[in-house]
Amino acid sequence: MGSILQLGISPRNPNPAKVDPSVVYGAVFMCASLAFCLKSLLAIQLGATIDFFAIIGNATCGWSWLATRSLFRREVGPHSLWPLGAVLLVMASSAVTSFVPVDDVPLRILDNLARLGSSAMLLLAIAEPLLDLRAKGDKTERQFRILYAAGYVAILGVAVLAVDGAPRDSLASQLSIPIKAICAIAAVFGYGWALSHRRQHPLECAPARPKRKAVAPDLQLGEQLVSLMRENHLYVEADLRVADLARLTGEPEYKVTQCITGMLGFPNFNQMVNSYRIAEAKHRLIDPALAHLPILTIALDCGFGSIGPFNRAFKTDTGMTPQEYRRR
Repeated sequence: MGSILQLGISPRNPNPAKVDPSVVYGAVFMCASLAFCLKSLLAIQLGATIDFFAIIGNATCGWSWLATRSLFRREVGPHSLWPLGAVLLVMASSAVTSFVPVDDVPLRILDNLARLGSSAMLLLAIAEPLLDLRAKGDKTERQFRILYAAGYVAILGVAVLAVDGAPRDSLASQLSIPIKAICAIAAVFGYGWALSHRRQHPLECAPARPKRKAVAPDLQLGEQLVSLMRENHLYVEADLRVADLARLTGEPEYKVTQCITGMLGFPNFNQMVNSYRIAEAKHRLIDPALAHLPILTIALDCGFGSIGPFNRAFKTDTGMTPQEYRRR
Protein backbone atom coordinates (compact mmCIF):
# COMPACT_ATOMS: atom_id res chain seq x y z
CA MET A 1 0.00 0.00 0.00
CA GLY A 2 2.89 2.31 0.75
CA SER A 3 4.27 1.86 -2.76
CA ILE A 4 0.94 2.93 -4.23
CA LEU A 5 0.63 5.95 -1.96
CA GLN A 6 4.10 7.09 -3.00
CA LEU A 7 2.72 7.49 -6.50
CA GLY A 8 0.24 10.11 -5.32
CA ILE A 9 2.46 13.01 -6.40
CA SER A 10 3.44 13.01 -10.01
CA PRO A 11 7.15 13.56 -10.73
CA ARG A 12 6.02 15.89 -13.51
CA ASN A 13 4.02 17.98 -11.04
CA PRO A 14 6.11 19.36 -8.18
CA ASN A 15 3.04 20.66 -6.37
CA PRO A 16 2.63 18.30 -3.36
CA ALA A 17 -0.90 19.53 -2.68
CA LYS A 18 -2.29 18.01 -5.87
CA VAL A 19 -3.01 14.32 -5.32
CA ASP A 20 -3.97 11.99 -8.13
CA PRO A 21 -7.51 10.63 -7.52
CA SER A 22 -6.47 7.29 -9.01
CA VAL A 23 -4.04 6.91 -6.10
CA VAL A 24 -6.59 7.94 -3.47
CA TYR A 25 -9.30 5.64 -4.79
CA GLY A 26 -6.73 2.90 -5.33
CA ALA A 27 -5.69 3.10 -1.67
CA VAL A 28 -9.32 2.98 -0.51
CA PHE A 29 -9.97 0.06 -2.86
CA MET A 30 -7.00 -1.76 -1.34
CA CYS A 31 -8.31 -1.18 2.20
CA ALA A 32 -11.77 -2.40 1.21
CA SER A 33 -10.29 -5.51 -0.41
CA LEU A 34 -8.23 -6.20 2.73
CA ALA A 35 -11.35 -5.83 4.87
CA PHE A 36 -13.18 -8.25 2.57
CA CYS A 37 -10.38 -10.83 2.89
CA LEU A 38 -10.26 -10.52 6.70
CA LYS A 39 -14.03 -10.82 6.96
CA SER A 40 -14.05 -13.89 4.71
CA LEU A 41 -11.04 -15.76 6.14
CA LEU A 42 -11.08 -14.71 9.81
CA ALA A 43 -14.78 -14.37 10.52
CA ILE A 44 -14.64 -16.24 13.85
CA GLN A 45 -11.54 -14.45 15.13
CA LEU A 46 -12.98 -11.02 14.35
CA GLY A 47 -15.84 -11.46 16.79
CA ALA A 48 -18.07 -8.43 17.23
CA THR A 49 -16.01 -6.37 14.76
CA ILE A 50 -17.03 -8.56 11.83
CA ASP A 51 -19.90 -6.22 10.95
CA PHE A 52 -17.45 -3.33 10.66
CA PHE A 53 -15.22 -5.29 8.29
CA ALA A 54 -18.28 -6.49 6.37
CA ILE A 55 -19.50 -2.93 5.73
CA ILE A 56 -16.09 -1.87 4.42
CA GLY A 57 -15.64 -5.06 2.42
CA ASN A 58 -19.08 -4.83 0.83
CA ALA A 59 -18.09 -1.50 -0.70
CA THR A 60 -15.25 -3.09 -2.67
CA CYS A 61 -17.33 -3.06 -5.86
CA GLY A 62 -17.94 0.68 -5.61
CA TRP A 63 -14.35 1.61 -4.81
CA SER A 64 -13.07 -0.58 -7.65
CA TRP A 65 -15.35 1.34 -10.01
CA LEU A 66 -14.11 4.72 -8.77
CA ALA A 67 -10.50 3.59 -8.98
CA THR A 68 -11.03 2.31 -12.52
CA ARG A 69 -12.90 5.45 -13.52
CA SER A 70 -10.07 7.65 -12.29
CA LEU A 71 -7.60 5.73 -14.46
CA PHE A 72 -9.48 6.39 -17.66
CA ARG A 73 -11.11 9.79 -17.05
CA ARG A 74 -9.89 13.19 -15.99
CA GLU A 75 -12.83 14.95 -14.36
CA VAL A 76 -12.91 18.22 -12.40
CA GLY A 77 -15.68 20.25 -10.84
CA PRO A 78 -18.88 19.32 -9.01
CA HIS A 79 -19.99 16.91 -11.76
CA SER A 80 -17.11 14.60 -10.80
CA LEU A 81 -18.49 14.08 -7.27
CA TRP A 82 -21.70 12.19 -8.09
CA PRO A 83 -19.94 8.77 -8.49
CA LEU A 84 -18.45 9.15 -5.02
CA GLY A 85 -21.89 10.06 -3.67
CA ALA A 86 -23.37 6.95 -5.30
CA VAL A 87 -20.76 4.69 -3.69
CA LEU A 88 -21.24 6.27 -0.27
CA LEU A 89 -25.01 5.84 -0.63
CA VAL A 90 -24.64 2.13 -1.42
CA MET A 91 -22.20 1.79 1.47
CA ALA A 92 -24.64 3.49 3.86
CA SER A 93 -27.49 1.25 2.68
CA SER A 94 -25.33 -1.80 3.26
CA ALA A 95 -24.47 -0.56 6.75
CA VAL A 96 -28.13 -0.12 7.66
CA THR A 97 -29.10 -3.59 6.49
CA SER A 98 -26.11 -5.11 8.29
CA PHE A 99 -27.08 -3.81 11.72
CA VAL A 100 -30.87 -3.95 11.35
CA PRO A 101 -32.71 -7.23 10.65
CA VAL A 102 -34.07 -7.19 7.11
CA ASP A 103 -37.62 -8.19 8.03
CA ASP A 104 -39.75 -5.24 6.98
CA VAL A 105 -40.52 -4.54 3.35
CA PRO A 106 -38.70 -1.14 3.24
CA LEU A 107 -35.51 -2.71 4.58
CA ARG A 108 -35.74 -5.59 2.12
CA ILE A 109 -36.09 -3.08 -0.69
CA LEU A 110 -33.10 -1.12 0.64
CA ASP A 111 -31.04 -4.31 0.83
CA ASN A 112 -31.95 -5.25 -2.74
CA LEU A 113 -31.12 -1.78 -3.97
CA ALA A 114 -27.70 -1.93 -2.28
CA ARG A 115 -26.97 -5.29 -3.90
CA LEU A 116 -28.20 -4.05 -7.27
CA GLY A 117 -26.05 -0.92 -6.96
CA SER A 118 -22.96 -2.99 -6.19
CA SER A 119 -23.58 -5.24 -9.19
CA ALA A 120 -24.10 -2.23 -11.45
CA MET A 121 -20.79 -0.72 -10.31
CA LEU A 122 -19.00 -3.95 -11.19
CA LEU A 123 -20.35 -3.71 -14.73
CA LEU A 124 -19.50 -0.01 -14.92
CA ALA A 125 -15.91 -0.80 -13.94
CA ILE A 126 -15.70 -3.15 -16.93
CA ALA A 127 -17.21 -0.56 -19.26
CA GLU A 128 -15.04 2.40 -18.19
CA PRO A 129 -11.88 1.49 -20.17
CA LEU A 130 -13.93 0.58 -23.26
CA LEU A 131 -16.26 3.60 -23.50
CA ASP A 132 -14.14 5.69 -25.88
CA LEU A 133 -11.79 2.98 -27.10
CA ARG A 134 -12.29 3.81 -30.77
CA ALA A 135 -11.44 7.45 -30.18
CA LYS A 136 -7.97 6.57 -28.90
CA GLY A 137 -5.40 6.82 -31.64
CA ASP A 138 -2.53 5.54 -29.48
CA LYS A 139 -2.08 1.79 -29.96
CA THR A 140 -0.47 1.36 -26.54
CA GLU A 141 -3.42 3.07 -24.84
CA ARG A 142 -5.92 0.86 -26.67
CA GLN A 143 -4.03 -2.29 -25.71
CA PHE A 144 -3.83 -1.15 -22.10
CA ARG A 145 -7.57 -0.56 -21.94
CA ILE A 146 -8.42 -3.90 -23.52
CA LEU A 147 -6.01 -5.76 -21.23
CA TYR A 148 -7.40 -4.03 -18.14
CA ALA A 149 -10.99 -4.86 -19.08
CA ALA A 150 -10.08 -8.46 -19.92
CA GLY A 151 -8.30 -8.92 -16.58
CA TYR A 152 -11.25 -7.43 -14.72
CA VAL A 153 -13.66 -9.76 -16.52
CA ALA A 154 -11.44 -12.77 -15.78
CA ILE A 155 -11.26 -12.03 -12.05
CA LEU A 156 -14.97 -11.25 -11.89
CA GLY A 157 -15.78 -14.41 -13.83
CA VAL A 158 -13.85 -16.60 -11.40
CA ALA A 159 -15.15 -14.90 -8.25
CA VAL A 160 -18.80 -14.57 -9.22
CA LEU A 161 -19.68 -16.93 -12.03
CA ALA A 162 -17.39 -19.90 -11.47
CA VAL A 163 -17.63 -19.91 -7.67
CA ASP A 164 -21.14 -18.63 -6.90
CA GLY A 165 -22.59 -20.57 -9.83
CA ALA A 166 -20.86 -23.83 -8.96
CA PRO A 167 -22.87 -26.80 -7.60
CA ARG A 168 -23.08 -26.91 -3.81
CA ASP A 169 -21.01 -30.09 -3.39
CA SER A 170 -18.33 -29.15 -5.92
CA LEU A 171 -14.75 -28.30 -5.04
CA ALA A 172 -15.22 -24.71 -6.23
CA SER A 173 -18.15 -24.28 -3.86
CA GLN A 174 -16.21 -25.70 -0.92
CA LEU A 175 -13.25 -23.40 -1.63
CA SER A 176 -15.38 -20.37 -2.46
CA ILE A 177 -14.09 -18.24 0.43
CA PRO A 178 -10.33 -18.63 -0.26
CA ILE A 179 -10.93 -18.35 -4.01
CA LYS A 180 -12.75 -15.04 -3.59
CA ALA A 181 -10.02 -13.79 -1.28
CA ILE A 182 -7.40 -14.71 -3.87
CA CYS A 183 -9.41 -12.90 -6.54
CA ALA A 184 -9.58 -9.79 -4.34
CA ILE A 185 -5.80 -9.87 -3.85
CA ALA A 186 -5.28 -10.40 -7.58
CA ALA A 187 -7.50 -7.38 -8.28
CA VAL A 188 -5.39 -5.23 -5.97
CA PHE A 189 -2.15 -6.28 -7.63
CA GLY A 190 -3.75 -5.80 -11.04
CA TYR A 191 -4.77 -2.28 -10.15
CA GLY A 192 -1.27 -1.58 -8.85
CA TRP A 193 0.14 -2.63 -12.22
CA ALA A 194 -2.43 -0.49 -14.05
CA LEU A 195 -1.64 2.52 -11.88
CA SER A 196 2.07 2.10 -12.51
CA HIS A 197 1.40 1.93 -16.25
CA ARG A 198 -0.75 5.03 -16.11
CA ARG A 199 2.03 6.94 -14.33
CA GLN A 200 4.37 6.01 -17.16
CA HIS A 201 1.75 6.77 -19.82
CA PRO A 202 -0.39 9.68 -18.53
CA LEU A 203 -3.92 10.03 -19.81
CA GLU A 204 -4.09 12.53 -22.61
CA CYS A 205 -6.25 15.54 -21.86
CA ALA A 206 -8.95 16.47 -24.32
CA PRO A 207 -7.60 18.97 -26.83
CA ALA A 208 -8.54 22.51 -26.02
CA ARG A 209 -11.13 24.06 -28.27
CA PRO A 210 -9.35 26.43 -30.62
CA LYS A 211 -10.16 30.04 -29.94
CA ARG A 212 -11.63 32.01 -32.79
CA LYS A 213 -9.33 34.73 -33.92
CA ALA A 214 -10.50 38.09 -32.67
CA VAL A 215 -11.35 40.65 -35.29
CA ALA A 216 -11.02 44.38 -35.04
CA PRO A 217 -14.25 46.35 -34.70
CA ASP A 218 -15.78 46.87 -38.15
CA LEU A 219 -17.38 50.31 -38.16
CA GLN A 220 -18.81 49.85 -41.65
CA LEU A 221 -20.49 46.56 -40.66
CA GLY A 222 -21.91 48.16 -37.55
CA GLU A 223 -23.38 51.00 -39.61
CA GLN A 224 -24.86 48.48 -42.03
CA LEU A 225 -26.57 46.59 -39.23
CA VAL A 226 -27.98 49.74 -37.68
CA SER A 227 -29.24 50.88 -41.09
CA LEU A 228 -30.93 47.53 -41.73
CA MET A 229 -32.69 47.81 -38.39
CA ARG A 230 -33.67 51.50 -38.44
CA GLU A 231 -34.31 52.17 -42.12
CA ASN A 232 -35.25 48.78 -43.54
CA HIS A 233 -37.14 47.74 -40.38
CA LEU A 234 -35.92 44.15 -40.59
CA TYR A 235 -36.88 43.63 -36.95
CA VAL A 236 -40.55 43.31 -37.93
CA GLU A 237 -39.74 39.90 -39.43
CA ALA A 238 -40.59 37.42 -36.68
CA ASP A 239 -38.23 34.75 -38.04
CA LEU A 240 -35.24 37.06 -38.52
CA ARG A 241 -31.92 35.24 -37.94
CA VAL A 242 -28.23 36.09 -37.84
CA ALA A 243 -27.88 34.25 -41.14
CA ASP A 244 -30.21 36.78 -42.76
CA LEU A 245 -28.07 39.71 -41.65
CA ALA A 246 -24.94 37.88 -42.79
CA ARG A 247 -26.48 37.33 -46.22
CA LEU A 248 -27.54 40.97 -46.56
CA THR A 249 -24.18 42.38 -45.43
CA GLY A 250 -22.05 39.78 -47.23
CA GLU A 251 -20.14 38.94 -44.04
CA PRO A 252 -19.69 35.63 -42.18
CA GLU A 253 -22.18 34.90 -39.41
CA TYR A 254 -19.51 34.87 -36.68
CA LYS A 255 -18.34 38.32 -37.73
CA VAL A 256 -21.90 39.69 -37.59
CA THR A 257 -22.33 38.17 -34.12
CA GLN A 258 -19.03 39.67 -32.94
CA CYS A 259 -20.09 43.08 -34.20
CA ILE A 260 -23.43 42.84 -32.39
CA THR A 261 -21.89 41.78 -29.07
CA GLY A 262 -18.78 43.92 -29.46
CA MET A 263 -19.09 47.25 -31.18
CA LEU A 264 -22.89 47.58 -30.87
CA GLY A 265 -22.80 46.48 -27.24
CA PHE A 266 -25.74 44.06 -27.14
CA PRO A 267 -25.53 40.83 -25.10
CA ASN A 268 -26.72 38.78 -28.11
CA PHE A 269 -28.61 38.93 -31.39
CA ASN A 270 -32.07 38.51 -29.83
CA GLN A 271 -31.48 41.37 -27.41
CA MET A 272 -30.55 43.66 -30.28
CA VAL A 273 -33.61 42.78 -32.37
CA ASN A 274 -35.95 43.04 -29.37
CA SER A 275 -34.61 46.48 -28.52
CA TYR A 276 -35.75 47.78 -31.90
CA ARG A 277 -39.06 45.94 -31.62
CA ILE A 278 -39.74 47.38 -28.15
CA ALA A 279 -38.85 50.90 -29.34
CA GLU A 280 -41.32 50.54 -32.21
CA ALA A 281 -43.98 49.15 -29.87
CA LYS A 282 -43.57 52.12 -27.50
CA HIS A 283 -44.11 54.51 -30.39
CA ARG A 284 -47.26 52.70 -31.52
CA LEU A 285 -48.72 52.35 -28.03
CA ILE A 286 -48.70 56.11 -27.44
CA ASP A 287 -49.83 57.03 -30.96
CA PRO A 288 -53.46 58.30 -30.68
CA ALA A 289 -54.14 57.18 -34.24
CA LEU A 290 -53.40 53.59 -33.22
CA ALA A 291 -55.30 53.60 -29.93
CA HIS A 292 -57.95 51.32 -31.40
CA LEU A 293 -55.48 48.54 -32.19
CA PRO A 294 -55.27 45.60 -29.76
CA ILE A 295 -51.91 45.11 -28.06
CA LEU A 296 -51.57 41.71 -29.72
CA THR A 297 -51.80 43.34 -33.15
CA ILE A 298 -49.07 45.81 -32.22
CA ALA A 299 -46.87 43.00 -30.90
CA LEU A 300 -47.24 41.01 -34.13
CA ASP A 301 -46.67 44.08 -36.30
CA CYS A 302 -43.43 44.80 -34.42
CA GLY A 303 -42.03 41.33 -35.08
CA PHE A 304 -42.99 39.32 -32.01
CA GLY A 305 -44.41 35.89 -32.71
CA SER A 306 -46.88 35.89 -29.79
CA ILE A 307 -48.08 38.02 -26.91
CA GLY A 308 -46.19 36.20 -24.16
CA PRO A 309 -42.61 36.98 -25.30
CA PHE A 310 -43.71 40.54 -26.11
CA ASN A 311 -45.10 41.14 -22.61
CA ARG A 312 -41.98 39.71 -20.96
CA ALA A 313 -39.56 41.67 -23.13
CA PHE A 314 -41.58 44.89 -22.74
CA LYS A 315 -41.75 44.64 -18.96
CA THR A 316 -38.05 43.85 -18.74
CA ASP A 317 -37.29 46.99 -20.73
CA THR A 318 -39.79 49.43 -19.19
CA GLY A 319 -40.74 47.89 -15.83
CA MET A 320 -44.44 47.87 -16.76
CA THR A 321 -46.81 45.94 -18.98
CA PRO A 322 -47.83 47.25 -22.42
CA GLN A 323 -51.32 48.06 -21.08
CA GLU A 324 -49.90 50.12 -18.21
CA TYR A 325 -47.55 51.91 -20.62
CA ARG A 326 -50.43 52.76 -22.96
CA ARG A 327 -52.56 54.12 -20.10
CA ARG A 328 -49.80 56.32 -18.71
